[in-house]
Amino acid sequence: MPRAPKGQPPRYKQIADDLRDKIERKVYAPGAKLPSESELMEEYDAARLTIRHAISILATEGLTEARHGKGVYVLAGQWQPIVRNALKRLSADQWGQGRSMWDVDIDDRKLEPTDVRMEQLPADADAARALGLEPDALIVTRTRRYLVDRVPVMRATSLIPEDLARGTAITRTDTGPGGIYARLAEGGHGPARFREEVRCRMPRADEMADLSITATAPVVELTRYAYDTRDRVVEVNRMILDASRYLLVYDFPA
Repeated sequence: MPRAPKGQPPRYKQIADDLRDKIERKVYAPGAKLPSESELMEEYDAARLTIRHAISILATEGLTEARHGKGVYVLAGQWQPIVRNALKRLSADQWGQGRSMWDVDIDDRKLEPTDVRMEQLPADADAARALGLEPDALIVTRTRRYLVDRVPVMRATSLIPEDLARGTAITRTDTGPGGIYARLAEGGHGPARFREEVRCRMPRADEMADLSITATAPVVELTRYAYDTRDRVVEVNRMILDASRYLLVYDFPA
């Protein structure tokens, strides 16, 4: 493969694209071993580090796995993206009837919330601004990491005004059927509309460890605002998604 002209994607991405294409066309079939690093260096006329970067991309996409002392193999059961349909999962018909929003995303796949933590603390400047509160107003934070089929896919942190969470299951590990939104609705502050802001970027060190990804694997930073009928922000949910695990779907009426 010739070297990338100026302005083209980095070399390791081009190599990853070529290898991915070969995997999809079954040149390297499920269960097959990829050529060694030395063989790939010769084939692509590339440095060892470039080859390793390319291979790491395939690993984060769930296409390959490294086996200690044996090499890199194409996975037989490749990862099926989580189809995240924002409008369906946020419908009141979903959480309003006690169902989990995840039911829309993963069908019968195994979901496991882990590292669930709750705190009551004064809002910092960013949280206060997002929730429309005075600086240092009390808020309740809920952070959790989600695993699907034992694979870490997302870290989510919810910020809720303390006066709305007080005395409800929002302050407990298990928020009950319908989750946070059903509990807010019971107090007269059910979400009436939502706003989502989506940004793609490279991960920070803590996110790499949290999601078991490499520095070359992008993440989706998604911030959702939930508003009640009086247009008060009743929750801000800040999510970090492993971009390789998701397909984001947005349906719009004509």
